[in-house]
Amino acid sequence: MKLKVLPILSAGSCKFLENWLTLAFLSFNMNSSVLQEHPASGSQNMGQTRSKPEEEDDSAVLVAQEEDFKESKRVRARVNDREVVIFYHDGKYNALDLRCYHAGGPLHLGEIEDIGGQTCVICPWHKYKIALATGEGLYEGSDPQDPKETMWFSKGVKQRIHKVMVRNGGVYVKLSDTRIQCESDYYTSKTFDEDNNMLGS
Repeated sequence: MKLKVLPILSAGSCKFLENWLTLAFLSFNMNSSVLQEHPASGSQNMGQTRSKPEEEDDSAVLVAQEEDFKESKRVRARVNDREVVIFYHDGKYNALDLRCYHAGGPLHLGEIEDIGGQTCVICPWHKYKIALATGEGLYEGSDPQDPKETMWFSKGVKQRIHKVMVRNGGVYVKLSDTRIQCESDYYTSKTFDEDNNMLGS
């Protein structure tokens, strides 16, 4: 890679450049760790892996068998005291926190739709759209190029996603790194009754 030599900068410009480079570095590192801990599905099929023996991870928990997804295409499970939902759609597995980041809605009861080229679960309570592969919240807004048209935008990652692996017909989930905070974390510590009402405060 060829580097471009910059002209001598003033002290103020140097401080600005230093701050900008620091933010860019932190953003790159954060995105790198998110991609490692929150693999996305899609064309590269990173949301699920058919693990080789040397890749087996003791922290991955068996949640179901592949045949369990034949009818419902989804399974609700508890992994290390965290409720998750695993979806099987278009030949891919994706795992997310069970409760919607917005108000704790039960995502295992949501419909799956293609929105803006992404496969999403629609929360049954308030119709929030969440991309299965990335956990991004999507919203519809005006196209800046043509305000009469609408398009889909990302709010950023809102729902925690988890790694799914398939081994010998078993479907395993490895929880993502909870040191990186996500909005859906709030509802993982809450208790809900059979009618999905949150108990306590």
